Amino acid sequence: MVSDDSPFGDVSADRDYLRVLLTAVCVVALLLAAATLPILAPAGAQSPAESLVPLPGESPFEGGSSPGGSGGGLGALNPGGQTSVGGDLGGDGAFTSQSTETHFTVRSAEPAYWRTAAYGNYTGAGWTGRARPRPYDGPIPTEGLADATVSYDVQLAKSASSLPTVWRPRTVSRDDVLVTQDRAITTERALPAGTTYSATSVTPPDDPAVLRASGRDYPEHIEERYTGVPAESSARIGPFTDRLTADSESPYETATIVERWLEANKNYSLNVSQPPDDDVASEFVFEMDEGYCEYFATSMAVMLRSQDIPARYVVGYSTGERTGRSEYTVRGMNAHAWVEVYFEGVGWVKFDPTPGQERLASEQQAMRNASQSYSASESGSPGENFSVGTPTPTPPGTAAPTDGEGTGATGADETGTETDGGSDSGDSDGESSGDDAGGESDAFSVELNRTATPGAAVTATVTRDGAPIEGAAVYFNGEPVGTTGPDGTVVGTVPYEERLTISVSAPGGEPSLSVPAVPRDAGRAFAVAGPRAQQSANETFDLETEAAVSVTGETVTGGEVTVTASVDDVPVREAAVFRNDERVATTDRRGRATVTLPSEPGEVLLTVRRGSVRGNATVELERLAVSTSPTLPLALPGTGQTVNATMGGEPVANATIELDGTPVASTGATGTATVGLPLASGAELAVSKHGQTATTTVGGLFVNAALVGVPLAALLVGSVAGARRRNVTPATLLALLGAAREAAVGALVALAGLCDDLLVSLRDRLALTAAALRDLVAGRATPSELLAALRAWLRDRRAAAEEAVGDAFGAASGAEAASSDGDAARITVREAWSRFLGHVSLRRYWTRTPGEIAAHAIERDRLPPAAVRTVRDAFRAVEYGQRDAESHVEGIEEAIQTIEAAAREREAGDDATDGSEGRS
Repeated sequence: MVSDDSPFGDVSADRDYLRVLLTAVCVVALLLAAATLPILAPAGAQSPAESLVPLPGESPFEGGSSPGGSGGGLGALNPGGQTSVGGDLGGDGAFTSQSTETHFTVRSAEPAYWRTAAYGNYTGAGWTGRARPRPYDGPIPTEGLADATVSYDVQLAKSASSLPTVWRPRTVSRDDVLVTQDRAITTERALPAGTTYSATSVTPPDDPAVLRASGRDYPEHIEERYTGVPAESSARIGPFTDRLTADSESPYETATIVERWLEANKNYSLNVSQPPDDDVASEFVFEMDEGYCEYFATSMAVMLRSQDIPARYVVGYSTGERTGRSEYTVRGMNAHAWVEVYFEGVGWVKFDPTPGQERLASEQQAMRNASQSYSASESGSPGENFSVGTPTPTPPGTAAPTDGEGTGATGADETGTETDGGSDSGDSDGESSGDDAGGESDAFSVELNRTATPGAAVTATVTRDGAPIEGAAVYFNGEPVGTTGPDGTVVGTVPYEERLTISVSAPGGEPSLSVPAVPRDAGRAFAVAGPRAQQSANETFDLETEAAVSVTGETVTGGEVTVTASVDDVPVREAAVFRNDERVATTDRRGRATVTLPSEPGEVLLTVRRGSVRGNATVELERLAVSTSPTLPLALPGTGQTVNATMGGEPVANATIELDGTPVASTGATGTATVGLPLASGAELAVSKHGQTATTTVGGLFVNAALVGVPLAALLVGSVAGARRRNVTPATLLALLGAAREAAVGALVALAGLCDDLLVSLRDRLALTAAALRDLVAGRATPSELLAALRAWLRDRRAAAEEAVGDAFGAASGAEAASSDGDAARITVREAWSRFLGHVSLRRYWTRTPGEIAAHAIERDRLPPAAVRTVRDAFRAVEYGQRDAESHVEGIEEAIQTIEAAAREREAGDDATDGSEGRS
């Protein structure tokens, strides 16, 4: 539409007017196409308009094009450079997919979440800002506290441009991968299905005691990148979260309060309408009643950022289903999103605000729809576990403050001060503080902003009849804390003692009043009256003095560990740390101290103590052990010896092995290595690791050598002596060796021939047996006749085998012959074989072996078995065995004559049969 003051209003010529009108129509059509084509385009596809307009975050990584593509893959295996909440991530609805198709499998001793990408910039509609990668060039340095090392093997069932790893990845078995600033492992090109790789990760501690002790002194680059929130989101989310977490004493408490509020006030559902594009987090917190992982993770990250706590949005896969020993099958329905929260001195720690039990139930239903069973158990946020079919305790609901926009009940007032609804303000023992109800009294009322815990900073408010008292002096256990200000408050630190007594010195010379200690489970508001308070001065309440002590790090001899002490989430600061009664360190403001463990194995007692507060933890340092075994039945000089290093029954990798003081090898992943023994009577083997050395001695090497060598030497000497007595010369020995070689070859040939004959005979015998059985069934033969024939055949086979073996070994001991005579003998043998073939009824005899030809001549042509075998063996010995042919000439001449005579008799009998048939 053109307005009245349009610049086109003064166009005079009709042609120009039509041209301008046509141009305007084209522009409107283009705008309409740009608006409607994304709706008609397939989910996850880029519309033509989008391809023309460069969009922020178009690259998968910051700063332009980079490996990995911009999505378009499968599930969370191919995350793009940006993702919209409630939109797509590498495919259509990756996080709402209920696909039971396997995406990858993992072999790991520990279950985990499998991470593929992290995003740092919240846009209101989604997330952008995957960090640009660098080539992987070896182990990735670990920042922050380390808890445990996890090793795992992954096999992809789908192509992937981002490899699933456990947070924090340290090594990966491929050299063609990249590492982003957020420690995601990516590739230049998507790896195909079937790709396998191994990796190790160093996990951060998830002990709540360690996380509670973290403060807010964040690195500058972390704070700048991961605390930003758009102004529109901050305006709504910020005040709401301020009131929700008003009583929080640490970033960890803030994170758990936000997480529990989301779990308690929002339902899990995959059927959610697309929210507005301007501020998804605010929409979910204030307007929506249900959502799935994208909504929960985005809202928690934004709420934490509004409190200046670094948080980022992470995608990948949940644990999946355990389908074997240390094996997990991860499917499309396991694609997931969660949050990583940064803790000072610890690093990034996983938090999962999505209701885990409901999510697993949805996955189980998807498997049932596919007619498959499903069971899974996962660990979400620190201290949180849930599984399919096993009820998990519902986190206590955290009430939401109302600001006219949100929903839910509130358990905090505008100032964030917790109150006990329905309880009367008064003494800690419940006595009334005044003589006349409804009348004024001289009682002081003291209110603390939190439960008194040693080391905690508390704000004490002194009032009388609801009005703040200014100028009152407040004492904790007799030590001055300060004087109340105009609002009647003063801040003090609870001492590290067994009990707390609060004393108030009234302003203007009024008498001092003592307030008994506040019990841990009592209300925070109590009153103090003059004489009545003095009567309560002897009543004491114990404070919690048992500190929780946790040990983080590798507990090995000589190793360094981090000791963290706290009481009710409050760090025990400036406390003495003892190692087996020896003071070795002092805790810092976070309640942490670094302690070096002893170099000797055994039990170590770590104690933290300050005032009346103390706590301890016991660490067991295992002893290094070594064992050896020979690679041969006996350990001999110069042979191999296998060394096995263990600690507490577990293999020790990368341990140094020394042989007689010289390093010679290192143990592998199984804790074993093979070393060569020296030419000595014994050897000392030492294994060193973690400051320990274990030794063992391999002795008696010469004794073992003697046990083996003396019998061999005696045998050799006896053989030489016997040879001399029999005038055996070296030439004779050489001849014997040659004869032995020929005998061995001949024996093998004979054995092969025998096996061949047996197989041929077995085949023919099976055919004859089948024919005999048919004759028996038809009544043409009796069982006794068949049994007699079988016995005769067995006798014939035994005799034939004995004769064949005898002929073979007899041929092996033949004498020397001149070369000319040998050639003539070979010709004679070949001629005899040709004559023999003339009497065999095989048409294609050249396709058969000598054994098959001989078997046919005996079975079918009824030629004399002994003569046939003689011809067969002579031919084999000459043609295949390279034996002397002269020794076979005499026997083969007699055998061929016998065969020819038998053949003539057979032919004569056949002619007589033909003549009689003709006369008849």
